[in-house]
Amino acid sequence: MLLPLLLALLVGTPTESRHFPSDAEQHFDTASARRHLEYLSSDAMAGRDTPSPELELSADYIAAEFKRVGLEPINGSYSQIYNLERLDLALPATLQLVRGSDTLRCAVKTDFIPFDRTGDGVINDAPVVFMGYGITAAEYQYDDYAGMNVRGSVVLVLRGEPENSDTLRFLGKQWSKYASLGDKMQTARANGAVGILVIDALRIPRKPFVTGHPWPALYPNLPRSSRPLQMVDTVPKLPALHVGEAVLSFLLDSIPNVVSITCTIDSTLIPQSRDITGVRLSCSVSLIRELIPVRNVVGRLRGSEMPNEYAVMGAHYDHVGVGKANALGDSIFNGADDNGSGTTGLLLAAEALASSSERPKRSVVFVAFSGEEKGLYGSKAYVRQSPLPLSDCVAMFNMDMIGRCDSNKLSIGGNIRCPELTDINAEENAALKHPFSLAYDIEQYFFRSDQASFAMKRIPVLFYFTGEHADYHKQSDEISKINMRDLVGITRLATHVAWRATELQRTLYVPAGFEEK
Repeated sequence: MLLPLLLALLVGTPTESRHFPSDAEQHFDTASARRHLEYLSSDAMAGRDTPSPELELSADYIAAEFKRVGLEPINGSYSQIYNLERLDLALPATLQLVRGSDTLRCAVKTDFIPFDRTGDGVINDAPVVFMGYGITAAEYQYDDYAGMNVRGSVVLVLRGEPENSDTLRFLGKQWSKYASLGDKMQTARANGAVGILVIDALRIPRKPFVTGHPWPALYPNLPRSSRPLQMVDTVPKLPALHVGEAVLSFLLDSIPNVVSITCTIDSTLIPQSRDITGVRLSCSVSLIRELIPVRNVVGRLRGSEMPNEYAVMGAHYDHVGVGKANALGDSIFNGADDNGSGTTGLLLAAEALASSSERPKRSVVFVAFSGEEKGLYGSKAYVRQSPLPLSDCVAMFNMDMIGRCDSNKLSIGGNIRCPELTDINAEENAALKHPFSLAYDIEQYFFRSDQASFAMKRIPVLFYFTGEHADYHKQSDEISKINMRDLVGITRLATHVAWRATELQRTLYVPAGFEEK
């Protein structure tokens, strides 16, 4: 009984909060929402790519709105600047495998290509270990690294994750986070590996293709904009190479053998990790780096009683820019729902709370994140170099794609980890004149939007989302398809819950995944 009692003392029992201020309600209106969204998702904003001049114009618009409604800048500015890097591959890049008297000297582009998430460096004469899918997923009782020692080794892993006839994948039809190269690299590094090779998971005999990343250094006809963008990391990344048939055959004998291994893991969910005896690997990868500053837009509404503590309301304002024209000749990915809708909600919430005659007890910090589409870069930068002490952040509320509410359904993320906020959200929803049908069905999206960066710091979060649709990341994500009334209603709900979070004692965050423990 001691632990629950201690938690109760630390977290506190929620106390009665003041009612949401009535004079704030008038600012949740569809006319203002349409005005914001028409600007953010117009063709003139060219899809708000990170980085781009149009992203900067969008940031200027958001900052001007924050100033107009009366939010104060933080540390003298509405901008939080952080740096990204544009990368290209420096040639030559090398890969060599040796077993006894046999040597395989690999050709870049033909036999291997570094991924866009690769680190650079030189590896000399390292052993190689086959690590199945390269996954440690405690919640699914699956661990390719169990009983294996890979310290100082290069790991060879299959792309993706197990596809079982009963479960399809760990999380069903959607890939889980464990299928991502980033997670495989993080797990490999945590186990002491010095590099990672990735081969295709073959379920039928076929020639594996070498894709990696289409570096302009290897494909000169590609535009410079095709260079990958990444955060400036304080921890060096592992060299990460996609390898093809020659490497596969040298390390695992044959394509039929890889098919057999893949199908065995898929059907049994039993790891098949093993040392690759007698093989030594050497490689070199070097990157050309260009530093690019980008920004989040931040503004604060100061609280009346505990102004140093704060809740964050956030939304990413970037999208994916301009691409190849579709059949209608449209090349602009306007991103009206993703995430013009959430950014519009953020602006409505800011005006509602800032225009009220009452102030919340704690402050509310409004943050429009850039770089979400590139890898949650803006929210990661916020928690890494927060302009206010992160220990004073009591909750974070994220609106991402809230513009396509269908059949009154609103999906809520964070319910597993933040039960107290979830209960408050349910109470506030029930009190609405037109409550939503709440669904808790988006666990597979939890680490794909900006609340994840706060969750990794054990900050209670809620994630508001109306679901993917046929226009997701397409040129057809236009304002004409936005459900403006429900966008405003979802914003009202999220703002009511944020108000409650600033009024009550701190709520609890319960880690629910391996990466949070």
